[in-house]
Amino acid sequence: MRTKRLGRRRALHGLVGVAAGGIGFPAIVKAADTVRIGFLGPLSGALAFVGQTNQNCLALAVSEINEAGGAGGRKVEVVAEDSQMSTKVTLDKARKLFQSDGVAAITGPVLPSEREAVLSVAAAAKRYLLYPNFDEGRCHPNLIVTGLSSNQSTVPMVQWLTKNVGKTAYIIASDIGTARDIGIPAFKTELEKHGGKLLGVQYFPFGTRDFGPVLQQVATVNPDMVWHLIGDDPITFVKQYHSFGLKPQLATPLVHESIAAATEEASVGHIGVESSYMSVDTPANLAFVDGYTRRFADFTPRRARGKVVILPHGERTYVAAKLLAEAIRLGGGTDMEALRKGFGQATIEAPRGTVRVDLGASHLWTDTLVGKVAADRGIDVIARLGPIAPTCT
Repeated sequence: MRTKRLGRRRALHGLVGVAAGGIGFPAIVKAADTVRIGFLGPLSGALAFVGQTNQNCLALAVSEINEAGGAGGRKVEVVAEDSQMSTKVTLDKARKLFQSDGVAAITGPVLPSEREAVLSVAAAAKRYLLYPNFDEGRCHPNLIVTGLSSNQSTVPMVQWLTKNVGKTAYIIASDIGTARDIGIPAFKTELEKHGGKLLGVQYFPFGTRDFGPVLQQVATVNPDMVWHLIGDDPITFVKQYHSFGLKPQLATPLVHESIAAATEEASVGHIGVESSYMSVDTPANLAFVDGYTRRFADFTPRRARGKVVILPHGERTYVAAKLLAEAIRLGGGTDMEALRKGFGQATIEAPRGTVRVDLGASHLWTDTLVGKVAADRGIDVIARLGPIAPTCT
């Protein structure tokens, strides 16, 4: 089975490379009165709510950028496409956005496979992908990740958990290559480094909805904590975990206000690690949450402390647009050289706090937050572990 999985991943990378290699892109997009940002994310399928939230946050950021005079004095507009959670569709739409629509950069992807597809096309187009998710620490000259890298999230979180929760862990994860090859080995290495022990790991393909057998196994081995990485339907997983009455502390980078609201009491007490939560007490975050609530009041009935829920992915998409606008202003253009110069100088006050780009690591200098779901389904920041310099994996 391992050989087949590796074969599929190699085939995917081959498909990505062939598709990108056949594209004839101009070296730069000519200057115009309007700057276009491409949105490419899952607007349909299992992750549609994430993609739609990203699109909403991009729209909010662009409206604020234009109200403040645009990006380097130029109006910004969005060209949006649905990735459909398909690698082939993502490749085709990324090529359209860069080649036909002339976007300065793309943001919005959620899955690592989407990231890699867009990135291959961005490299051929000499453009940027601004990836609004946490990841394993992927580095590439055409990539900027606005979420946490593995060394900013998993590593310090395991350190915190071994000090504050316990030493034994069980992992339940979606079966994707980055989790198997990087994320979970990093967790295990750090856990053992601090005297802990991994009691078991169970992987599930996307689409799994019955976690009963593994939860029975968790009850049997009774670890101090369960680290969960069920990415396609964490709501179902959390509800089942709660229904089993399990005592181990559930910890995850996949808990936020939307999941807490959707799962009601099932999420209370769960601990997460993230770059942002709605409760972050900064003027920029208060304005961001209030602005989103006013503009998208009808988007979802889910609320956190009276505000429309916003996924961390959305804040990261918002940050991507603000960083791009600042890079255009500082660099004086939208070609690769100008943007690289601009990103190298850009520092902004994001909703989460001050962030700046580390070009060498393709990530941001940003804080790492530990959050805990409260009884009202809001998430309180209970510890700050950063800022931590990002590193490449």
